[in-house]
Amino acid sequence: MNLPESIHFDFNETEISSKTKTILTDYDQWYHEFIDLSFSSKDLFFQYYEQTNNWDLELDLMDFMQYVHPNEHIRKASVESAKSVADFANKWSYNVDIYKKTVSLYEQFKSELDEEETLYMTKILASYKHKGIHLAKESRDQLETIQQELSELQINYSNNLNEVKDALWLTRDELDGLDTGFLSNLEQNEGVYKILTQYDHVHQVLNYCHVENTRKQLSILFMNRGKEPFQNHTLLQKSVLLRQKQATLLNYPHYAEYVLSHERMAQSTQQVDDFLISLLDKTKKKADHDIQVLKQYFKKDQIESWNQAYYKNIYKKDVLSYDEKLIQTYFPLETLLPNLLGTFEEIFSLQVKEIPLDAHQTWESSVKCYGVYDNQEGEKENYLIGHFYLDLYPREGKYGHAAAFTNKLAYMKDGVRSTPVSSMVCNFTRASKERPALLTFNEVETFFHELGHIFHQLLSKNKFSVFSGTNVECDFVECPSQALENWCYEVDFLKRISSHYETGETLPMSMIEKIKQNKDLFIGLHYIRQLQFALYDLKLHKFNGIEEMDVETTYNNIQNELSPLVHCEGCMAANFGHLMGGYQSGYYGYIWSEVYAAEVFQLFKESGDLFNKDIGLHYRKCILERGGTQTGFKMMENLLRRAPNSKMFLKKFD
Repeated sequence: MNLPESIHFDFNETEISSKTKTILTDYDQWYHEFIDLSFSSKDLFFQYYEQTNNWDLELDLMDFMQYVHPNEHIRKASVESAKSVADFANKWSYNVDIYKKTVSLYEQFKSELDEEETLYMTKILASYKHKGIHLAKESRDQLETIQQELSELQINYSNNLNEVKDALWLTRDELDGLDTGFLSNLEQNEGVYKILTQYDHVHQVLNYCHVENTRKQLSILFMNRGKEPFQNHTLLQKSVLLRQKQATLLNYPHYAEYVLSHERMAQSTQQVDDFLISLLDKTKKKADHDIQVLKQYFKKDQIESWNQAYYKNIYKKDVLSYDEKLIQTYFPLETLLPNLLGTFEEIFSLQVKEIPLDAHQTWESSVKCYGVYDNQEGEKENYLIGHFYLDLYPREGKYGHAAAFTNKLAYMKDGVRSTPVSSMVCNFTRASKERPALLTFNEVETFFHELGHIFHQLLSKNKFSVFSGTNVECDFVECPSQALENWCYEVDFLKRISSHYETGETLPMSMIEKIKQNKDLFIGLHYIRQLQFALYDLKLHKFNGIEEMDVETTYNNIQNELSPLVHCEGCMAANFGHLMGGYQSGYYGYIWSEVYAAEVFQLFKESGDLFNKDIGLHYRKCILERGGTQTGFKMMENLLRRAPNSKMFLKKFD
């Protein structure tokens, strides 16, 4: 079944500007009319309130262009559109007349509302209150100004990272150890090669280049991206101060407490502190042990951050006979993709089919699109659930990490479900002249993780768009994807998805055993890094002193205190996109969600069948289809038929 006609990406910069202005003008009229309208029934109210979905869709599609479009002018127009939308939304979120009207309508209809309608209304009102609508006009005006400044800082920070063009020009000798296939894809000029700070370049150099100085140079460049000429660290510095002013005006001791007071599983910063501190000793011991292993093997007094990946790779190959490059040959994208999708089909009773795209339905020629259909027994045959795009390879100006973007939300209109559309945006290893695109094992894990977000976004069955898909608590949103990562270390799954690019053979058991052994190898170094990020985030946003906290040195101090590695000079504050993209005071959620993810996977593991359809459907109905219509804790209770706990997660630290 083809994409909805409303999905298109054939924008030019002029159209983005004019369409944005037109939609915001219509939206403005909608708000003014809403204040004066009376509604004789709750249905008429909800119909009016939800009619903005079509405008939101068009704005979201234009906003998405800043992350993926190959044309720099269109990306810039998208950024300007996003700023206009943020300013507009901010202005109306502090309109007291709108708030009072919404309160009066809630009082008028609350006895008639069903569970989701009640949650919808209370969510809207809580959002207004969280922003300070109840405060005096002087405070509201200050908060509106602060939020406007924060929105612009966050958009600029994100756009700066997408537009980073940092590069090293290096000779063949300086790149000793790298495959000719990788080198053949690089831009060359008079015998030197252009190395970028894109993840596929960084992975190759830090893992395989034999020249330490090259590894160090690229590490320094990578850790400082966004600093020059963009000065991203100063944007974060300004944002932290503005957030503290915001929290003070709202009568919170600090910004972190303000954030955790609204739509979080964790109820306070104290609860988060206790959780992180409970892991710190275990993690530090593991990390110190990991470093000792490397020191002894390589006969060194210290291990440097720019050498870490290279040394780990050699150690795995020499001691464990774990050859990452050899394992990579078993994951050609062209056969991996249908195998991954087939796993989702089986577990969740779905059908996934590639659909052809017209030129206006995509933003780049290599992008593919798939339709997802329900395959449950008793369901209508070929019932369309939604669509998703795959944009898998790096290019200049593209979003630099891996993420699942929602292009069109799921909701009900006139009793019919509006099918959602999502996009998975990654930066995987490209094909070379000698070989097809072969994914590293880490990329396979990332692929499965991001597909978890995609199917969470597509499968939700909610009446209102505000509850669509991954619109759950920030510290629960990673759970469905993290749960799926565990499949990547299981024999049945690895046999199913692997296929050597030349012979078609699946991974031999000897390699699978090495992969399983490697799962928790150097786990301490992984988690100490995650704790550095989480504790840095909280330290910035729990700060309420008079003197300014320097965002650059604060991270470096935490890193030097916790990490057993020797680090190069870097400016994490200039490229920590999470802290300027919605995860501020929320980065702890990555570890927090893993607690629940371990419980989800254990359900399948204990059944003796990783692809158990009954459990898959139970999980689909308890978690994926609920969207944000229940709390994460309630969904987990329904799934497990008991309260969740951390026992399974903590086993990895034993």
